[in-house]
Amino acid sequence: MRGQRVGFLAVLIGLGCSSKSNEVTPPTAKEPPCKVAAGAFAPLSTRCGQFVDLEGRVVVLRGINARIAEVFDEDLGPGKVPLETLPKLDAADFPRMRRIGFDVLRLPVHWSALEPNDASPPVYDAAYLERIAALVAAAKAADVRVLLDLHQDAYSKYIGQDGAPLWAIVPAPTKLLEGPLTDLGTRTLSKQVLAAFDTFFSATAPDGPRLRKRFGAAAATLAKRFVGESAIIGIDLFNEPNATDERARAFDEEVGAAIRAVDPARLLFLEPPATRNLLDHASLATSAFPLGGIVYAPHVYTHVFTPDDGWKATFTLEDLRPSNASARDEADSWGAPLFIGEFGFGPSEPRFGDYVGGQLQLQDEYMASSTFWLWKEASEGAWGFYDFDPATSSFGKERATPRKVFARVQPRAIAGWPVRWSFDPKSVHFELATIGDPNVKAPTVLHTPTPEDAPAGYRVTCDGKEIDAAPDAKGDMTIQCNGAGEHLLVVVAK
Repeated sequence: MRGQRVGFLAVLIGLGCSSKSNEVTPPTAKEPPCKVAAGAFAPLSTRCGQFVDLEGRVVVLRGINARIAEVFDEDLGPGKVPLETLPKLDAADFPRMRRIGFDVLRLPVHWSALEPNDASPPVYDAAYLERIAALVAAAKAADVRVLLDLHQDAYSKYIGQDGAPLWAIVPAPTKLLEGPLTDLGTRTLSKQVLAAFDTFFSATAPDGPRLRKRFGAAAATLAKRFVGESAIIGIDLFNEPNATDERARAFDEEVGAAIRAVDPARLLFLEPPATRNLLDHASLATSAFPLGGIVYAPHVYTHVFTPDDGWKATFTLEDLRPSNASARDEADSWGAPLFIGEFGFGPSEPRFGDYVGGQLQLQDEYMASSTFWLWKEASEGAWGFYDFDPATSSFGKERATPRKVFARVQPRAIAGWPVRWSFDPKSVHFELATIGDPNVKAPTVLHTPTPEDAPAGYRVTCDGKEIDAAPDAKGDMTIQCNGAGEHLLVVVAK
């Protein structure tokens, strides 16, 4: 989550991070078609650095993050001031997400709600799991996939914002905090938060292995509840770990193994250390991860948390490129798809469209999937797609500004191997170049803008030949443009 990022400026040296040149070159196509078989995972698998579905198509995910009242655990107990106001989602939210173009929800869930008490053997909150299940079912009904995100910010709601239960804060906190949450940066840098992270990720402190084992068991319990659930694409193991490369890698291997022991088919989403949010790069992997079916899931927040706001008037696309270019290199070093788990910008910023639109353009260039931060919010700058009324504590009118930025023709499932794709919002011109795969019979699916922002119609061509295709009620357009050889699919406004 974005609120804690500034605090990491003070700990960069302690985590052994270094600078990196911003000189990058535009991406070049991989040599297609890929010869490696897809892994044995579902509902999505991985193949040569891309997501693939059961039909063999390359899948591109465009999604949204949402902190939801019944699941995002910030309940401090009776008599305690709430940290912030969190939205509930109603029956209209998921269909609207899907129509705007968000086909995956990154859903933050918490260890503190799953295992609130230190019991032996561990006791997990079945009611909490069912609240998660209800949201998954609502998303599935609207054809929205779900990524379960084991989330934390400043380690725990009792000393920061969210994450670990009280009993898992070691050393024990010297002061328990409550709301309103107006000092997250200070909390992130507090001695008790930094000490808790140091214990949790430590290879030598006695409590570190014990706490990680308990966390892994809780993560496995979450995974077990959803074994075989086709709506869930995977589990994000830990949001923005405050750890060194070595400690984060050891954690991912341990917790990933615990999840795979109960759910061998689930993709694992791995995040680099949180310092990447400020440095715009992380270390490359130096050895293969011992478990297959991994996804590299960094966050991209170039300049968003820098103290100097002068850049907002002058930044260009090339200023945003290095973080995306580095993310692609990092994902390639892991042999994994690139999934940007968070990116965003304040919707009231004058150049919101330039910033978010630029990030979307670069994600297309670097063939990255992503989830935007976030759907609804009443605090921390009131980011989101909806206005918030503090008088009634409710979310009302949809904001046109962010919706218009996401009004893009974008690939959802690609028949064949992608060489490149691009979209020009000014001319409403989309192109997708592929190497055909005769073994893939299912069509290519593209998503189109909402009716409020769509042109009167589209002209669709495959290799210069016009095709009769139109969006369905969800905005998806199904097109046959495949087979042996190279292909160019073009969609333009009529």
